[in-house]
Amino acid sequence: MNLEFNMAVHILSCLAKHPEDKFSSSELAAKICVNPAQLRRVLSKLNEHHYIESFNGKYGGYTANAGTIDVSLADLYLLFMEGRSTRRLFTGSTDNPCDISRSIKDVMVDYQRKEQEVIAAHYRSITVRDVLNDIVQEDYHEV
Repeated sequence: MNLEFNMAVHILSCLAKHPEDKFSSSELAAKICVNPAQLRRVLSKLNEHHYIESFNGKYGGYTANAGTIDVSLADLYLLFMEGRSTRRLFTGSTDNPCDISRSIKDVMVDYQRKEQEVIAAHYRSITVRDVLNDIVQEDYHEV
């Protein structure tokens, strides 16, 4: 899990709970308790993948669309895990004379891929609606 995935789930949950309302990025940032610049990166991806609607101009903002409440957390997880690592994750070097050092990265990359598959499988059956149900502790049917 990472912050952007968490933000995406929070954004979609908020918008799905208030489907008739339109929120500016500043309003959403305040509700989600993050920096507006961080939020806009996530909103951009959500809009690009048609998980939300965006409106430009003086009265613009963001709102849920008909499918927002049924977005799978697996889809969000995979979207926000793509190319995530900007830091070094693995040790070793292919130039090292040690067999372990030369091979450890390939093995660990494979383990990481399998780890992500397991996590995505866990989230596959969970939707934004389920998140709202867990929050309000009842069956959520709005939208």
